[in-house]
Amino acid sequence: MKFFKSIRTRLTLWYLTVMVILLLMFSSVAYIMLDHNLYQNLDNALRAKSTQLNAPSVIIPQSDEILLSFNYNGTLNQEIGTITVDTSKLSGLVKQALSGQNSYLTTVTTANQGIRLYATSFLNLFNDQTVVVVVGRLTTEITDVLHTFMYIIIFAMIGVIVLAGLGGLFLADRVLRPVERITKTAQKIEGSDLSQRIDVKTDDELGRLAVTLNEMIGRLEESFSRQRQFTADASHELRTPLAIMQAEATLALSKERAPDDYRKALETISQESDHMSSVIGKLLFLARSDAGKEQLNFEDVDLKELIIGLAANIEAFAQDKGIKFTVDTKDDVNVSGDKVKLRQLFTNILENAVRYTPADGKISISLLEKESNAVVSISDTGIGIPPEHLPHIFERFYRVDKARARADGGVGLGLAIAKIIAESHKGKIQVESEVGKGTTFIVSIPVKVLTQQHVGIPAE
Repeated sequence: MKFFKSIRTRLTLWYLTVMVILLLMFSSVAYIMLDHNLYQNLDNALRAKSTQLNAPSVIIPQSDEILLSFNYNGTLNQEIGTITVDTSKLSGLVKQALSGQNSYLTTVTTANQGIRLYATSFLNLFNDQTVVVVVGRLTTEITDVLHTFMYIIIFAMIGVIVLAGLGGLFLADRVLRPVERITKTAQKIEGSDLSQRIDVKTDDELGRLAVTLNEMIGRLEESFSRQRQFTADASHELRTPLAIMQAEATLALSKERAPDDYRKALETISQESDHMSSVIGKLLFLARSDAGKEQLNFEDVDLKELIIGLAANIEAFAQDKGIKFTVDTKDDVNVSGDKVKLRQLFTNILENAVRYTPADGKISISLLEKESNAVVSISDTGIGIPPEHLPHIFERFYRVDKARARADGGVGLGLAIAKIIAESHKGKIQVESEVGKGTTFIVSIPVKVLTQQHVGIPAE
C-alpha cells in the first residue's frame, strides 16, 4: 500500500490511465474506419462486377466468388462458383432486388465462411422478364487484414504503455527530485538549529515553493532568536532586583540591626519590588499584544487636553533636572483612541527624553493636524542616538547604553510598547536623531480611526 501512496507512482498511474484511454479511443476509431473502408471497397467491387453480367451463364467467377441468378418469382435459375450458400437466407435480398432496390447482405457459406453478397435486377432481353443477379465474395481477406491490424494495435499499445510507464517514472522522478531535497532539509531543521535552507534553484513551482519555505524558515529563525533574546533579557531584568532583594533581606536577618538599617533594607526591597512590578506589567502588555488579546477602549480623545495634562506632570521631573520644558499645541485635534494607552505612549517617549537630556537642556512637545493626521513631535537636546542604533531602538530590551540603563531605571521596553500602541491606532512612530544634538520622535495618528469598543491589539 505504501507503493500507491507515492506521488511519483500516482502521477505515473494517472499518466498511463489517460494514455491507455486515448490509445483505446484512437485504436477503436482507426479499426472502425478501416473496417468501413474495406467493406466499402468490396461493395464497390461487387457493384462493378454486377454491371458486367449481361450473360451470367458465361461468366467465370474467381475462386472466392459466387454468382447466383433468380427469375422473376424468386426461383434460383443458376449458381456459378465453387462456393455454396444457403439460398433460403437470400429470399429477402431477392425480393428487395425485384422491387428495384439494390441491397447488400453479409452472411456465411455452408462451410461457415464469411461472405458479402450484392443483389441487383435487370431485364432479360430474350424473354422480356426481370432477372435477379446476386454477386458474392468471401470476406476472408478483410477479416485477415482486420485481425492483423488488431494484433498490431495490441502489441503497439503494450509497447507504448511499457515505454510510457518507464518514461513517466523517469520524468516524475526528475520533477519530484526537488521535493526529496525539501523533505531531507526539513528533517534536519530543529528548534535549536534553524540555519538550514532548501537548495532548490529552479524557476518553476517547486522553486518558488522552496523560496517561500526558505523565507518562512528565515522568519521562524528570526522569531526564535528574538524569543530567546527576549527570554534572556527578561530573566536578566528580573534576576537583578531579585538578587538585590534577597541580599538585602539576608543581610537584614543575619543579625540584630538598628531600626534605620531595617528601614533602608525595606526601602531598597520596596524599590526593587516596584521595578519588578513595572517590568512584569510591561512584559504582560507585550505578551497580550503578541497574542492579540490586549483590549483597547476607543473613545473620542481631545489630544490637546491630553498632552497639556501630561506635560504638567512631566514638567516637574524636567525641572528637577534643570531641563527647560515647552509645550506648543496650536491645533485642537480629536482622535478616536484609547486615552490610557495614548497617555502611556507619550509618557514613555517623554520619560526617555528626560532620562537622556542633561541639565540646561530643552524638551519640547508640539501638536498639529496635518493631512488628516494628528502629529505629535517630542524633541530634546539630549545625547542623541548613534545612526547604527536607530533601526533597533524599538526592539524589546534594546538599549543604546546598557551600562547606564539600570541606573536610570530603564529596561528597554518603553519604546517597543510605544510603537505597538501607535500601530494599534493605525498610526506610526518615527525617530530622527543626531549624536550630541538631540532626538525627535514623531507620532502620527489618523484623526478618525475606529469607533467600535474593545478592539484587540493585533499580534506583530
